[in-house]
Parts: sequence; structure tokens; C-alpha cells
Amino acid sequence: MIAAIAYATFGPFHSARLEAAGVLGKARGHTLVGIQIASGQTDYQWPAASSYGKDYQLRTLFPGQEYWKLESGEIKKALCQALNEINPQVVVLPGWGFKESVAGLGWCLRNGVARVVISDSQAIDNPRRPGRQWVKSFLVKRFQAALAGGQPHIRYLARLGLPARRCYVGCDVVDNAFFARITNPVEQENIPPREPPVLLSCLRLLPRKNVLGVLEALAGHPHWDWIIAGDGPHRAKIESEIAELGLKKRVRLLGHVDYMQLPEIYAQADVYLQPSLSEPWGLAVNEAMASGLPVVVSNRCGCHEDLVKEGVNGFTFDPRKPSTLSKVLDQLPACREQWPEMGQASRDIIREWGLDLFAQNLWRACDTAIHQQSERPDRRLATRALSRLI
Repeated sequence: MIAAIAYATFGPFHSARLEAAGVLGKARGHTLVGIQIASGQTDYQWPAASSYGKDYQLRTLFPGQEYWKLESGEIKKALCQALNEINPQVVVLPGWGFKESVAGLGWCLRNGVARVVISDSQAIDNPRRPGRQWVKSFLVKRFQAALAGGQPHIRYLARLGLPARRCYVGCDVVDNAFFARITNPVEQENIPPREPPVLLSCLRLLPRKNVLGVLEALAGHPHWDWIIAGDGPHRAKIESEIAELGLKKRVRLLGHVDYMQLPEIYAQADVYLQPSLSEPWGLAVNEAMASGLPVVVSNRCGCHEDLVKEGVNGFTFDPRKPSTLSKVLDQLPACREQWPEMGQASRDIIREWGLDLFAQNLWRACDTAIHQQSERPDRRLATRALSRLI
């Protein structure tokens, strides 16, 4: 089997996933080809992907170019040409709304090739308009299998018309070993606990990340400090709010942190906080758990159902109700002696959500899609019409 998988750009975690899938695929006689649309994407500051691709083939369609500056037509032309050359039996595409997703789906439909959708969209992400939902459902039904984030994402795919039995979890994983290589102080014996304890959040500074909401909560909880790793367009507003609330000594904005330095950042924290108002998954939660931290996660984050066991490795809260975060911030110090056990529970849980899960379920989804294409090819008139349009 030759499988092609496309992403806008490849970050370190994309590479780690594809390396794992490439190793497993080779053992089974398969070939995996990763297609990177462009080598740059302004909203993510990842290192170049030139050194990636030891166990999978890597193609960059627009080297040295910025993804968001590319037009749909040029992406379609380049992607279709690449797929014609690769001649895959199955194509794996990121969602249904990106330029490469639409172009890739159209190529598959015109050529009778099996297709898998990668999705971590959940029903609660954004307000759902009936017209847009119909379009999403129409597109999703043209895929034959899915690699999803977790259970909320499988439910949403099923609601859109892709049967749950053809959906597999594991698209949102990281290299757990990379983050587990540094022992967290929470787990170290004979080290006095930090006072005050430190919360950590790794996130982009955007309104939906709910940084302002957490600052208001911290103003009433002087027994916590907070480190924020990440940058974004909301930074000036956040800095102003920190000053206004008198939190300059307690809240540190680190700005952008290179991916390779993240394990050292997690080692500076006692508890990880993911406070988002909307978050399809929340990969930083995976990283924090692999680092051995207890986690506090918004129930709007797609990962909370699968990764957070209430009172075992952390707590959840409703970011639309500030009192629920305040309750957790009061609750955690009372069980501080349990933090090492909670950190270990995080490691134990995330162990099942690693690169092996991605690799196994990517190939399962590919097998499922190919079987579906062979047994029940989609010959509906609407599908044929769509293949001409996109």
C-alpha cells in the first residue's frame, strides 16, 4: 500500500508521528509519503522540516514559501500533480475546510482513490449554523474513514454522517519520550516544595485561550504564580491586564519558546493549566502529562474527556463559569502531598496516547478506507458532481 498524507506545514510532532507510522508501515510492506504544502506558516514558528523523513518520504510543494499566501488554485494544481506522481491507494487529509483538504478530496473522487479524514473538530467548538453543517456533512460523508482526536470528535463525525465504527482515535499525540526525559520537581523526593506553587500554560495569546479570565481568578488567589509560554496578537492586552491587577511579580510571559526547549519549561512548573474557551484538542496537555505534571483542563478542550481523570491526574473546570476555576485553585493546595501521585497518573494515562497509537490507527483507517472503496465505491450522482466542482 502507498499512503499519502498532507498537512499545511510539518511541525516536530507531525514528523514524530509520521516517523512512527513509517516504521510500522515498512514492517508491513507499506510506503508512507508526507506532503507538506509549504515550508512556512506564520501562526506557528516551527523549525524547518528539511531533516525529517527517515522512515517516510517527504515532499514540500512550495519550499521557502508562506502557506497563508498561497492561493487555492495553485495549491490544487501542485497537490494534484504530486498525487498523480505518487499514485497512492489512499490519501489522508487534514479536515474538510482547508485548501489542501478540498483539493485532495476532489482528486480522490475523480480518481476513485480511498480517502481518510483527520479531524479533531468537536460539536461544541463554535456556534453551528444549519447551512454550514449541511455542507460539512456533505463533505464528511465522502470520506470512508477517519483518524480523530478522541471520543468527542468521533461523536461529531458520526453526527456528520461518518459511522463511528470507521473512526479511530489518536491523531493528536506527541513524542512522549521527548517530554519524559527530564524529571519534574513535583516527582523528586527530598526537594522542598516551591512557594508559591507554579502554574504553567503553553498557548498562543489569543482571546479564545482565556488568559484574561485566569488573570482575574489569580488576582483573588495569591497562593499561585503563573508562567505563560507563547506569544500572539493578544499580548499587549494581557500585559495591560497584568499591570492593572497588580500581578507583575506573579505572572511571567516568556514569549515564544523553541520546541526543543519545552521540556525544560515544563520542569519549572508544579501544575499545568489549559484554560481555553474553545480548543479542538490541546496538545500541550499531552506534553505536560508526559512531563509528569498534574493538569487542570477546561472542559471546552477536546482532550479533557480522554486524558483527564477527575481527582486522579487533575481536574476540569468550565471556563464560562469563573467560580469553577477558583474552586480548583483552592482545591489543589489542599491535596499538595498527592501531586507526585497525580503526576505519575498523568504519565500512566498518556502512555496509551503516544506515537504507537497514531501509527497503528493511521494504518487501520487506511485499511478501512481501502476496503470501503473496494466493496462500496461511491457512485452517487452528488459525489460525481462534487468531484468536478473541487
